[in-house]
Amino acid sequence: MARTMWTGMVVAAAVLAGTVWAGGTGQTKDGIKDAWPVKPVKIVVAFGPGGTADVLGRMMAAELSAAFNQQFFVENRPGNSGSVGSSQVARAEPDGYTLLIGGAGPHLVGPAINPNIGYVTMRDFTHIAMIAGDSFMLAASNALGVKSFDELVHMARTRPLNCGTPGSGSQGHLVMELINRAAAIKLRPVPYRGAAENMTDLLGNHVDLALQPAVSVGEHVRAGQAVGLAVTSAGRNSVYFEIPSFAELGYADIRGTAWFWLAGPNNIRPDIVARLNGAVRKILALPRVKEQFANAGLSAKDLDAAALNAFLSEEVALWGTLAQNTGLRVE
Repeated sequence: MARTMWTGMVVAAAVLAGTVWAGGTGQTKDGIKDAWPVKPVKIVVAFGPGGTADVLGRMMAAELSAAFNQQFFVENRPGNSGSVGSSQVARAEPDGYTLLIGGAGPHLVGPAINPNIGYVTMRDFTHIAMIAGDSFMLAASNALGVKSFDELVHMARTRPLNCGTPGSGSQGHLVMELINRAAAIKLRPVPYRGAAENMTDLLGNHVDLALQPAVSVGEHVRAGQAVGLAVTSAGRNSVYFEIPSFAELGYADIRGTAWFWLAGPNNIRPDIVARLNGAVRKILALPRVKEQFANAGLSAKDLDAAALNAFLSEEVALWGTLAQNTGLRVE
């Protein structure tokens, strides 16, 4: 099951992380060697425990601790769909000791729909290394009684339904608005600080639907505790292959990948960025990590820092346009 797999990823990372070694010392601009890191490095996860960002953050912390022979640790700072933790990192010293698991919600969507979010993604952060991407899955409570997205659409046109999302102004919230627009329905968003809380309420029949990263939803669908209706990937999710994609159902405009990457405050020294980028890419190339990602249905991109910045710049423009087209605003 997915949760067992996720737990295994964290344990395996802690036990086997010693296979990657970044080593060496950085070089400052004046040519003086700097033995970064000389103290523990904090990785902020801007969401609660148990979700994709949290698990990826803990896996990276364990692997990077071994790679740099220094402690990397996770600090959860949930709130405002990831903007609370993101703002904290944007204001931190760019010394390489405060990092962030960047996410599509707070960085690709949030600034486009919330003029008071407090940061500009491509201006206020150093984007270091891509980690992984996960599609969203729409799932229904068993008590709702629907078995397909078409059945849901018919029901939603006759009665109000609520849908749990990763938070107001999150990428999941925007995807829900894309669903409303494409299917001519009106699901009502219910924001959650983390996927685990949303799934608890879904299984307890306190919310009708959940729209969360597939890895957080799929295990419950597989166990018969919820009904998987559709995924936002272009094709079917490689792990939850029994669930159709929205595109397959005739809704090509309903799409979205929840990307996660390593970031930090703007102006982190280039040598630190290069060392972290290289270490993360070596970690993701490990056969056991590639297998874990495949088992979780996660996609990966092998990008240097420049390519990551180019990719994110395109994604910011894409999701900003989608937000503008839907008229979504959160303040």
